[in-house]
Amino acid sequence: MYLTTYSREGRAGTVPTWLWPHDGTVYFTTRRQSLKARRIRDNGRVTVHVGEKDGPVFEGRAEWVDDRPELERAILAAYRRKYWLLVPIWMGRYIQKGLARKTSVLIRITPTG
Repeated sequence: MYLTTYSREGRAGTVPTWLWPHDGTVYFTTRRQSLKARRIRDNGRVTVHVGEKDGPVFEGRAEWVDDRPELERAILAAYRRKYWLLVPIWMGRYIQKGLARKTSVLIRITPTG
């Protein structure tokens, strides 16, 4: 997905990120100190383009999700299914350690429109 977050002043910034659809919402992980995580913490407004920058779009509210180990395990399992080679070698451990150390955060996006 291409995720657009907004500053408190309304400035937009768009970055690609991998998503995990689950129960009518979308999840992803990121570093807590990343610009997108800070903007989500401060504002919560997001725009998501699925697949490509000009792909299908929806508006949403994003929020930090802490202390949900069952969701963290589920998203890691989804990463493993999609990236079967990369996750066991590097990415899965990196994400798991970041979530455990609270240097990364799980983000939930709920569509608003």
